[in-house]
Amino acid sequence: MKTRFKWHRLLVNPTTHIESVEGDVVRLKVDGLVCSSVCAIRTKQALARLPGVNAVRVDFESGIATIHGAPHDAAAYERAVTGAVALKWSRKLLEAVARKRHPALSGGTA
Repeated sequence: MKTRFKWHRLLVNPTTHIESVEGDVVRLKVDGLVCSSVCAIRTKQALARLPGVNAVRVDFESGIATIHGAPHDAAAYERAVTGAVALKWSRKLLEAVARKRHPALSGGTA
């Protein structure tokens, strides 16, 4: 399988938010996945290590992780994903530079 990249996503540190919970199935939006091989796989592995999780599927294109098993709170998912991020320091630096060059990204004025 060929690795796919979304280079523009390097400007954003990964964040998560719960889209839906139906019984023991959670749909989690993961913003900031850069590549289909490393980022998506590391995210899947990190979420699978949460207690009570039975299966995880991460769709790189949509940024949706489908988690089967015991639901967790939003903070637990956020910690798992941010703990799995490759090159954290460089992504934070790129995000800071982008915000400085484009204040509208951080809610400031242009």
